Amino acid sequence: MAIFKTEDTKGKKEDLASFISMITRDETPFLSSIGSKKATSVYHEWQTDSLAAPVANAKAEGLDFSAADTPTSTTRLGNYSQILIKEIKISKTLDSVSKAGRNSEFAYQMKKKGTELKRDLEHAIVGTRQITTGTGTADTVGDNTGRKMGGYQSWVPKENNWDASAGTPAFQAAAGGDGKTAHTAGTAGTHTLALTDVDEVMQRVYEEGGKATVMMMSPSNKRSFSTLAQGAGSNTRRNLDEKGSLRQSVELYESDFGVVKVVPNYIQGLASGLDISDGVGGATDVLVYDPSWWSMANLRALSTTDVGQKGDSTVGMIVEETTLECRNPHGSAMISGLGVLVA
Repeated sequence: MAIFKTEDTKGKKEDLASFISMITRDETPFLSSIGSKKATSVYHEWQTDSLAAPVANAKAEGLDFSAADTPTSTTRLGNYSQILIKEIKISKTLDSVSKAGRNSEFAYQMKKKGTELKRDLEHAIVGTRQITTGTGTADTVGDNTGRKMGGYQSWVPKENNWDASAGTPAFQAAAGGDGKTAHTAGTAGTHTLALTDVDEVMQRVYEEGGKATVMMMSPSNKRSFSTLAQGAGSNTRRNLDEKGSLRQSVELYESDFGVVKVVPNYIQGLASGLDISDGVGGATDVLVYDPSWWSMANLRALSTTDVGQKGDSTVGMIVEETTLECRNPHGSAMISGLGVLVA
């Protein structure tokens, strides 16, 4: 007698799990490390000031007043706001049919696009080396040439950029630190991250009045940094803790000029696609900074809008207009042009 098997029958119910696994990372390490405030104009401004260098100061007793010290003015800095938008258009039919893992396709896609917008913002700050610009082209669908904020690298003075792209690391000539000056595009370097690189920028930040507490880098550079204390072929970093866990990572680094938390940022790794320098993106840049000197200034905080019906579809939009504020450019630094870690 023939066996009536599963593949012979009709009307089998599909077994599709009622959840959706998001397989892409959604953290924004730099944004999460700094605060936020309100902006009131498309060009957000603030002021900085500095003290005169110490001088010999030992006057004679009873000396008459001669001349007042020359006053110095503050420095005015500013950054343009950048408009980030995500849009969706969902057919009424799609939102009506039964679906696995979500009830409303519109609500699910709006939430997803909100997360994507935050990743876009993180990318603009640490992954592009973009400078601020207040000019844009005419309103065009798909246009990405509107106003731009200056990202992290544009606020680091060139003399605080420890550039390794030429093979021998050195600070660049003094310039920039105003959000408007791009760093020289270097080729992929052969120099891999070393403790001396970190110590150089930590000292520079200290001398310029900063106190760095975070060192942020791509996943590749994080691996490179975690091997620094081992030395070639050494196992000195491979220690078992009291629970028997093998620990090979470096999460804190104590230098002569303070302790920094070592933070990997996958967005920096995505800047060039494969963790290599393209001279534009921030994949090889190591960011050394004090989060208290940085803030987002929101002209329009992230908001979601149900635009409504358009034909037989529902349209939604997510908008954020914001910019980056750096209250002490000389108190931050970067290491750039590093070579790729070879496993």
